[in-house]
Amino acid sequence: MASRSNSNIISVEQSMSKHMVRLGLPVSVGIVLISTIIASYSGLISSLIAVFIVLANFTAVGSAIGRATDNSPIAGMVAAIVSFFVILLALTVFVVLAHNQTWLNLRIFGISMIALHLIVSGLEARRVSGKLAYSGIFPNKKEIR
Repeated sequence: MASRSNSNIISVEQSMSKHMVRLGLPVSVGIVLISTIIASYSGLISSLIAVFIVLANFTAVGSAIGRATDNSPIAGMVAAIVSFFVILLALTVFVVLAHNQTWLNLRIFGISMIALHLIVSGLEARRVSGKLAYSGIFPNKKEIR
């Protein structure tokens, strides 16, 4: 399999993660506003941390899986599993260290993370399934030329 590392070609995984971050930015603004209204300062800080973690996770995981998939599909799966456990470990360490802090509202933090993940993943799944379902009906710009 030819390697894409020397060229400027972006992998499907990296493209999807970029698109998920672009989708997540406006959704994040809404989540932060709602969290701030509900829990004032602690809601603001908690949701900002949650938003940062989720968007950084989308970026890092897409990049890691995209690079690993260049080698083989199995390496891509290993990268996905390892990145899943790394984010779980990082979240566990963060929550254990910060759970008694007054600036952190764990409910707002958790709900913000879950809501952002679900909304962005749902929107991306809808886009990807639509592209797969309607690819024959709506050809690419490259196919039209």
